[in-house]
Formats: sequence, structure tokens, C-alpha cells
Amino acid sequence: MKPRYEPSTIHFIQPQLSHVSGGSIYNLEIVKRLEQEARGKGFFHALNSSVSELIQLFKTLPSSCAIVLDGLYLTISEFHEYIDKFIPYVQRIYLMLHYLESRNTYYSTQEKEALWTREKLWLKAVNGIIVPSLQMGDYLSSQGIEKDKITIAFPGIEKVQVSRLSHPKKLSDKEPINLITVGTCSQGKGQLDLVQMLAQMQVKNFRLHLIGDYEHNASYTDEIRAIIKRSRLQDSIILHGYLPQQAIFDLFLQCDFYISPSTYESYSMATAEAVAHGLPILAYATGAIADWIGDGDNGILIDLGKPEQFFKALQRLLAEHHELNQLRKNALACTTKLSFNSWDKTYRDFLQAFNK
Repeated sequence: MKPRYEPSTIHFIQPQLSHVSGGSIYNLEIVKRLEQEARGKGFFHALNSSVSELIQLFKTLPSSCAIVLDGLYLTISEFHEYIDKFIPYVQRIYLMLHYLESRNTYYSTQEKEALWTREKLWLKAVNGIIVPSLQMGDYLSSQGIEKDKITIAFPGIEKVQVSRLSHPKKLSDKEPINLITVGTCSQGKGQLDLVQMLAQMQVKNFRLHLIGDYEHNASYTDEIRAIIKRSRLQDSIILHGYLPQQAIFDLFLQCDFYISPSTYESYSMATAEAVAHGLPILAYATGAIADWIGDGDNGILIDLGKPEQFFKALQRLLAEHHELNQLRKNALACTTKLSFNSWDKTYRDFLQAFNK
């Protein structure tokens, strides 16, 4: 099949966020390789900047280049209002779609439909769409987006040396359990729900390491802090804020299991990294999480919309150490058999979008 478009260079435009996310790490890894190979360049354009400024940037780019836009721009209402301004460029635009606002479970059905209507205009107009998971690709196809314009490029997940993955020691009933969750504090990531659950636990033999930027959504973080204080869990729940990736990886090796209370993920890089470090997982079945977790084997998967089941599973793991010990043993065995993309492989998959 003849390529629909053969760009001379690839220009990647993304918002400069005040926090680190899986999507921003992904973008930087791709841009780094584009620039190393002199195949393209990265640009930052703030989400709160005017669309007219973005159009001006487009005008300065070579007419033979491809333009990759981070899908976060689809969350900006002005971006949709001025879609006609982008018509001269849509045949050169590719979306790097880490996230779809309309997939968040906290919206009403009517709100989701309105958001999807706006998003779909862009998805149908652009030349190509790059997604981080099969699940995201399948969803788009099921909603009428052409399959041949979708490219799947799984994120790169650092391979952990087997020598670092020590065999988990058996926890006694009296030993404290170290929990960890990673993600920018926000409603979709579910940290508030998790803290509320822990506040209701009769068993208090745990320490939760809550990692991720908490300044971006200050009011949400304030609610979390209030529950921690009211429940006297200051010694049991630690808000680390942002940590460098290596510090997170080191902390993984000190914890007993990973919790993902997020109700919407397109992939879930943080969960994949926890799996790669040999941790069992308690998570909602969203994104690609079920690709690496066997329910009851190396983790527990909960269907979306069933927080009461999530609570019961968490309560059971904290109270019944024999189940957790078995999950930890299984998780290490599963990790040695799993394989994830390297960032070089992700980059090669990403480039396939421009050869269709």
C-alpha cells in the first residue's frame, strides 16, 4: 500500500505540564529519539495558550513535515471551537492519544456523549492516531474510527535485572504491610477513594506510599489530607509528592503490593512498572492492566463500577497475610516471564504511523 503521507521531518507538539505523567515521559522519549536521528523536533505549547498562537507555530513549520499533537489539546474547548482553522493542516496532523476525556467514569452519560462528539471530530479529521494500548485502539475502532489510521505503540517499560528482584520474605500476621500507588493526584486516579477506604479499615498495620504531584489539583489534595488527619493516619499514609523515577523504582523494591485505584487508564505505565519490579497488584480492570495481571494469580482485578469489591479485596489483603504472601510469590514468578517494550521498540512502532 502506498503511504498516504511521507513527511520530510516529524514535529512533535506537546503541552509543558507542571507535573510529570506517563504521557509526558512517553513524549519526551519519542522526541529524544527524533532529535538524535535528526528526523524531527519537539515543541512545547501551553494548554492555556490561545489557539491562534498554535496556528502561528504551524505556519512556521515546513510544509513537508508531519505534525504530531498530544491528545491533551482535545480537552481544551477553544481547540474544538476553532477546528476550521486547522483544516489546511489536518492531512499532516497525527494525534498522540494518551488520554480521552470522554472515557472518565465520573462524567454522566450525557456529559460523556458531548465530550465524545467533540473528540470524534478531530479523530476523524486527522491523518493518523497513535495510541499506547490495544484496548484504546479497539475502542476507537468500535466507535467508527478507521482502523488503518490507528497505530499502536506500547510504552517502554524498564527491564529490571533479576538480581534486584529478591524472593519476597513471608509476612507474619503482625508485620506491617507496605503499599504503594503512583499517579498525579486527581479524581480519575482515585487516591481520595483509596484513602477513604483505608480510613475505614479496622486493621491499621499498613503504610501507604502515595506518590505523584499533588500541587496540580490542590483542592483534591486538601480533601485527602483532611481525611488522613481526621482518621489519625499521618503515620500510615505518606504523601511523597513528585519523586524521580529511580527513587520510585527503589521504593517499589521495599513494598509488598501496588494499588491502582484509577478508574480510567489508556495503558497505566506506573502499574506496568510495578509489575516489572515483581509487585502483586490490586487494580480496577482498565487500560492494559489485564494484559499483565492474572486475577487471583499475580494480583486482583476489580470490574469498574464496583468500589465495594475493591474495598473488600483490600481489606482481605491487609487482614489475611497468607493470600498476600501467595500473590507476592506468584508475582515474582510472573515477572520473570513477562516482556515489555523498550523505548527503542516504542519509537520504531511510533514511526509506523507515517508509513501507512
